[in-house]
Amino acid sequence: MTAKLEKIENSEAYIEIEVSAEQVEEGLQYAYRKVVKQVAIPGFRKGKAPRELLELQFGKEVLFQDALEYIVPEAYEKALEELNIKPIAQPEFDINDPESGQPFKFNARVPVKPEVKLGEIEGIEVEIPDFQVKEEDVIQRLEDMRRHYAQVAEKIEEPAAMGDKLNIDFEGFIDGEAFAGGRGEDYSLELGSNTFIPGFEEQLVGLKAGESKDVLVTFPESYHAEDLAGKEAVFQVSVKRIETTEARELNDEFAQEVSQFNTIDELRQDIRKNLEEMAESRRKESIKTELMEKALENCDIPVPDAVINMQVERMLQDFEQRMAYQGLTLEQYFQFTNSNREDFSQKIWPEAEKSVKGDFMLEKLAEEKGMEVSEEELNEHIMKLADSFGMEVDKIKEELGDAIENIRTGLKIDKAIDFLIDKAVIKEAAEIATAAAE
Repeated sequence: MTAKLEKIENSEAYIEIEVSAEQVEEGLQYAYRKVVKQVAIPGFRKGKAPRELLELQFGKEVLFQDALEYIVPEAYEKALEELNIKPIAQPEFDINDPESGQPFKFNARVPVKPEVKLGEIEGIEVEIPDFQVKEEDVIQRLEDMRRHYAQVAEKIEEPAAMGDKLNIDFEGFIDGEAFAGGRGEDYSLELGSNTFIPGFEEQLVGLKAGESKDVLVTFPESYHAEDLAGKEAVFQVSVKRIETTEARELNDEFAQEVSQFNTIDELRQDIRKNLEEMAESRRKESIKTELMEKALENCDIPVPDAVINMQVERMLQDFEQRMAYQGLTLEQYFQFTNSNREDFSQKIWPEAEKSVKGDFMLEKLAEEKGMEVSEEELNEHIMKLADSFGMEVDKIKEELGDAIENIRTGLKIDKAIDFLIDKAVIKEAAEIATAAAE
């Protein structure tokens, strides 16, 4: 077997591989031994017919596919080793049919790591929103908790108000005639939810449990049922039950009931702390997104389509898993959205391309800046993983196996991101607004 590197262009290596006549014959013999067991030839038991007779009856082509499956992978691997080429995605082959007694040539186009040319990536200016936590954010979270833990009480003598939940019976009439779909019993309706026709819910405000009322409404012109659109209707409504929520008082007793804290001030401080941690996480992600976008614009990174396709497939698999958590298959999602796998792949292609180029850019940056991950740093990260999964460190190392090197690479990329952020000029919305005011 001989291999020749013709050229490397746009991050793809073009290889010509030649297999000797002896190796071709070995592949054809392998194919014969496999195929002869699967066919029936009169006068011979399965697996016993001579190769010449097999080729005569079915044609020589009957052996080609299996012969190629035997010849090509081994020759390709040897060629990569001989030429010291490290593929980063599956190759594309240009293959003709082999001939007995003749050498066999085929070509491979192999995606390889691109030659990344870093542009100006230090001192990039980015503008991000203001993620500062304000007092009203804390108050809003407390109000959300009040509503979540609100006590439900039944109104006996008090009239219904917006926000109350009513249990009602109703029947609708147009020109004195009941219409299909206009009747309901024990229907639960929250006033102000805008569930019903505009104007319906407002007319129930002030009613008490046990009272009835004729509610006059007009169906919207755009109503989905054409026979009702634009028509006036009267609904006979009976209120059977009224429930209201009573917001809790924000005091120490409330804090003790809904949290591990003894006072409302401690709860308030914890809420602020959590909001600030979330804000900082969102701030960092916003900086990273903007920074990567601008840094990539300054770099030249030729990436083969095969590599982007691999990333598209990974993103598709991730999306499919998220759909599965919601009880949907990918096919069902495509039906609901009137799309297909090809449309979805094209849609996420730009994102996949940015992701792939971003990784290559960060790897190159780490290489140029001499960034390394020490064994101590690697072990510390693995210990955190072990804690999060409730596993022993040695056990998780065993489970990870060769993937530990992928973790090392990921940590190195994290260092490259931190470097970009440290060197960036970051302007937040609050600063920009202040500067504009001055």
